[in-house]
Amino acid sequence: MSPTYDARRLEALLAILLDSGLSETEKNELNSLLQASAAARAHYRKSVHLHMALIRHQPDVKIIPFKSRRLPATILAVGIAACLMLGGFFWLRAPVAILSGSTAAVWNPATSPSHLLGKRVELLSGFAELSYRSGVRVILQGPCHFTVTAENSIQVTHGRATVKVPHHLNGFHLDTPAGRITDLGTEFGVAVGSSDDGPVILTEVFDGEIEIPAENAPRKRMVSGDSLAILHEVGGTRLVSTMGDYPVNLADSARKLPQPSSQTRSPGNLALGKPVTCKAFYSRPQGSVFPPSNLTDGQFNDSGSPGDWSFWLAPNGEDGEFTVDLLTNHLIGSITLQNTHNRIHGDRGMKDFIIETSEDGVVFQEILRATLEPIINLPAPGVDFPFQSFRFPPTTARYVKIVGLSHYRNPTRADDTTNQGGGLNEIQIFAP
Repeated sequence: MSPTYDARRLEALLAILLDSGLSETEKNELNSLLQASAAARAHYRKSVHLHMALIRHQPDVKIIPFKSRRLPATILAVGIAACLMLGGFFWLRAPVAILSGSTAAVWNPATSPSHLLGKRVELLSGFAELSYRSGVRVILQGPCHFTVTAENSIQVTHGRATVKVPHHLNGFHLDTPAGRITDLGTEFGVAVGSSDDGPVILTEVFDGEIEIPAENAPRKRMVSGDSLAILHEVGGTRLVSTMGDYPVNLADSARKLPQPSSQTRSPGNLALGKPVTCKAFYSRPQGSVFPPSNLTDGQFNDSGSPGDWSFWLAPNGEDGEFTVDLLTNHLIGSITLQNTHNRIHGDRGMKDFIIETSEDGVVFQEILRATLEPIINLPAPGVDFPFQSFRFPPTTARYVKIVGLSHYRNPTRADDTTNQGGGLNEIQIFAP
């Protein structure tokens, strides 16, 4: 029969552990209690299970420091975690970080977001929020690859993230392929991508200060309002303030978890994932590339990171055209288009256009001329840009070509500006 144990003393030690941490003497006493009594160990394990369940289902519960050491076990269990491993006892107040919310999140099934510490996770699309037990919060936007590496750090190898750190904390790290970004009690955003020359990381400080890798010094400090691109090339680190003639700007980053969109996405899209070709597309160094494959990738809105943007842009000054290959002949009767605003810049977008179809890719016939409305007010992150549907008499086609006749541009810029042209976020093709 297992010896009895002093339940009141066990609860008192747990309260100390939660409130301020145990001294070496108290750790030894707690170990002795657990080693001497199977009932004490069972109580401990039960507390762990209850704690983990509450953490999973109530991620926003705040841990309140307890002044009294005489507390019911069910209350103490909410704030304490412990495990027995290889004959030794280890304690955690809570997981290092938990998934505290998501919006339209789609995860790679092989990388579940449970048990985050040390595990590479892939958010394919949508948004997710991580909450660290320190109070740090990270908003991630897919596609994003990340790993929670420690209680004060995260590694992002691809995608967008916004980090919010309470002002009384500092030293939180975001590791990227171009080096470490260190928080100094702040809120900042990153877009981690790449170019032909190496990693490209866009970063902007929304509030406070951060430190980033520098060119000719160990570190460079950035303050509120600063934005730079970190280029990690063969010759070393280079910092630039513009990307493809555009200033670095992450004002469209999600700084809080978006609300779910009320707009539903139509099934039966024949164009999803199909190959797309075009005569030319906008392409500049440092990951500023917008190929036609973006038109059928299922990623809506002007999102993405360098080298992996979600929309197609025609070359400067051109209206643009592209052709979708459905791979086999289909009877089609409508096309849905989602225009682009070119992120915050508002200088790209399709206006008047022609739809042509073909069964062999050689002989095309015009089936419709129409006008696509501009995106005037840029929606908040997570809110889908408007879609426009265009119907036409049912026709059999394998190839669907969109020929731009005119495009939208930023009305505040001079007529001879080079930064303007056609563009589009997504094309969807449906049967009648």
